[in-house]
Amino acid sequence: MTRKKKVMIIVFSILGAVIIALSAVLTAAAIMGRPLKVNPSRKLDGVNDDIQNALWYSSIAANSHNTQMWSVKLYPNENRLQISIDESRVLSIVDSEKREAYISLGCYVETMSVAFSAYGYDTQINCNDLSVQVAYQKRDNATVDAAKLSLIDKRHTDKSAFSNSKMKQETVNALLNKYSALSVYQNGDENFDYIKRVSMDAVTVQSANQAYRDELAEWMRFSDKEAASKLDGITADMIGLKGIVKTFYYWTTTRENAKGDKFAQQGIDTAKKQLNNCGAFAVITGGNTFEELINTGRKTQAFWFDCTENNIAVQPFSAALETQPFSSSIQNDLGVTAPVQMILRLGYVDEYGANCGLRRNLSDYIEVL
Repeated sequence: MTRKKKVMIIVFSILGAVIIALSAVLTAAAIMGRPLKVNPSRKLDGVNDDIQNALWYSSIAANSHNTQMWSVKLYPNENRLQISIDESRVLSIVDSEKREAYISLGCYVETMSVAFSAYGYDTQINCNDLSVQVAYQKRDNATVDAAKLSLIDKRHTDKSAFSNSKMKQETVNALLNKYSALSVYQNGDENFDYIKRVSMDAVTVQSANQAYRDELAEWMRFSDKEAASKLDGITADMIGLKGIVKTFYYWTTTRENAKGDKFAQQGIDTAKKQLNNCGAFAVITGGNTFEELINTGRKTQAFWFDCTENNIAVQPFSAALETQPFSSSIQNDLGVTAPVQMILRLGYVDEYGANCGLRRNLSDYIEVL
């Protein structure tokens, strides 16, 4: 065999090995980049399937950082349950007064109302001290309402860039007529520009705060394995990463570097892109008592369902409500008559998507009594 042939054999062998290795890497990357799929348990001993399923759908509610801070006591023989806050899941830095926790609890209550209705149950809901009491009763000849369940499944937070087109005015008018204490500021309005500006300023202030960075990093998930194990927190899917981009994020990001300056700057850049790409902001106002915040959460979730039905994407943008001096001045600056409790970024998107369904096992937070 000539020397030339030997060299060619070696070269082709090396190329073959490189191709095989590259193929293996790409295959692994493609697998890692797939959408996260989890299958938490809906099993609750002594509870019928309809109630188990209704409680599962209840959990697919909007909540801060996907901490799922609700705790439930279920009395199946009495057709009632009690919902309260799990203090260990409250965000102590950005939500030290539990304003967002109570709003999240209200979102859970409203989703529960829709889910129980879908399974044929009427509910009566009352606030008592710092808990919510729910009584439920099966309707006669009730059937499962698949459309309501599909709506719960479809609703999700979308952190992608939206269209800058204004909302259809007839849609906005219908929403304003339906909900009190709601304002919608369209792209180009003076108050739209104000919210965009103070939100960006608030994100910048938060990103410079190490305590804020640390708290956020603790609720972020850095692999599908971690997400599937903890069944909570913020995954790559939730921040809009797909395919090879999701894979690269998981390969290169750790909890430690998520607390650093570079990651904080990426968060600022992402927020700027989000704020520069939307059609409107919705502002929901209300009081600061427990019951008032629960009602704000219920209103937020109901409004979000209506947006979902109209294929309007939604992202809560709460930085200005979590950060001084913006939180103290925003009510007066917007000229609204009650404290601002929610700011929602709105816009049309080409593909609405669906909720990824990362939720805990029912038995993790529901006590059957």
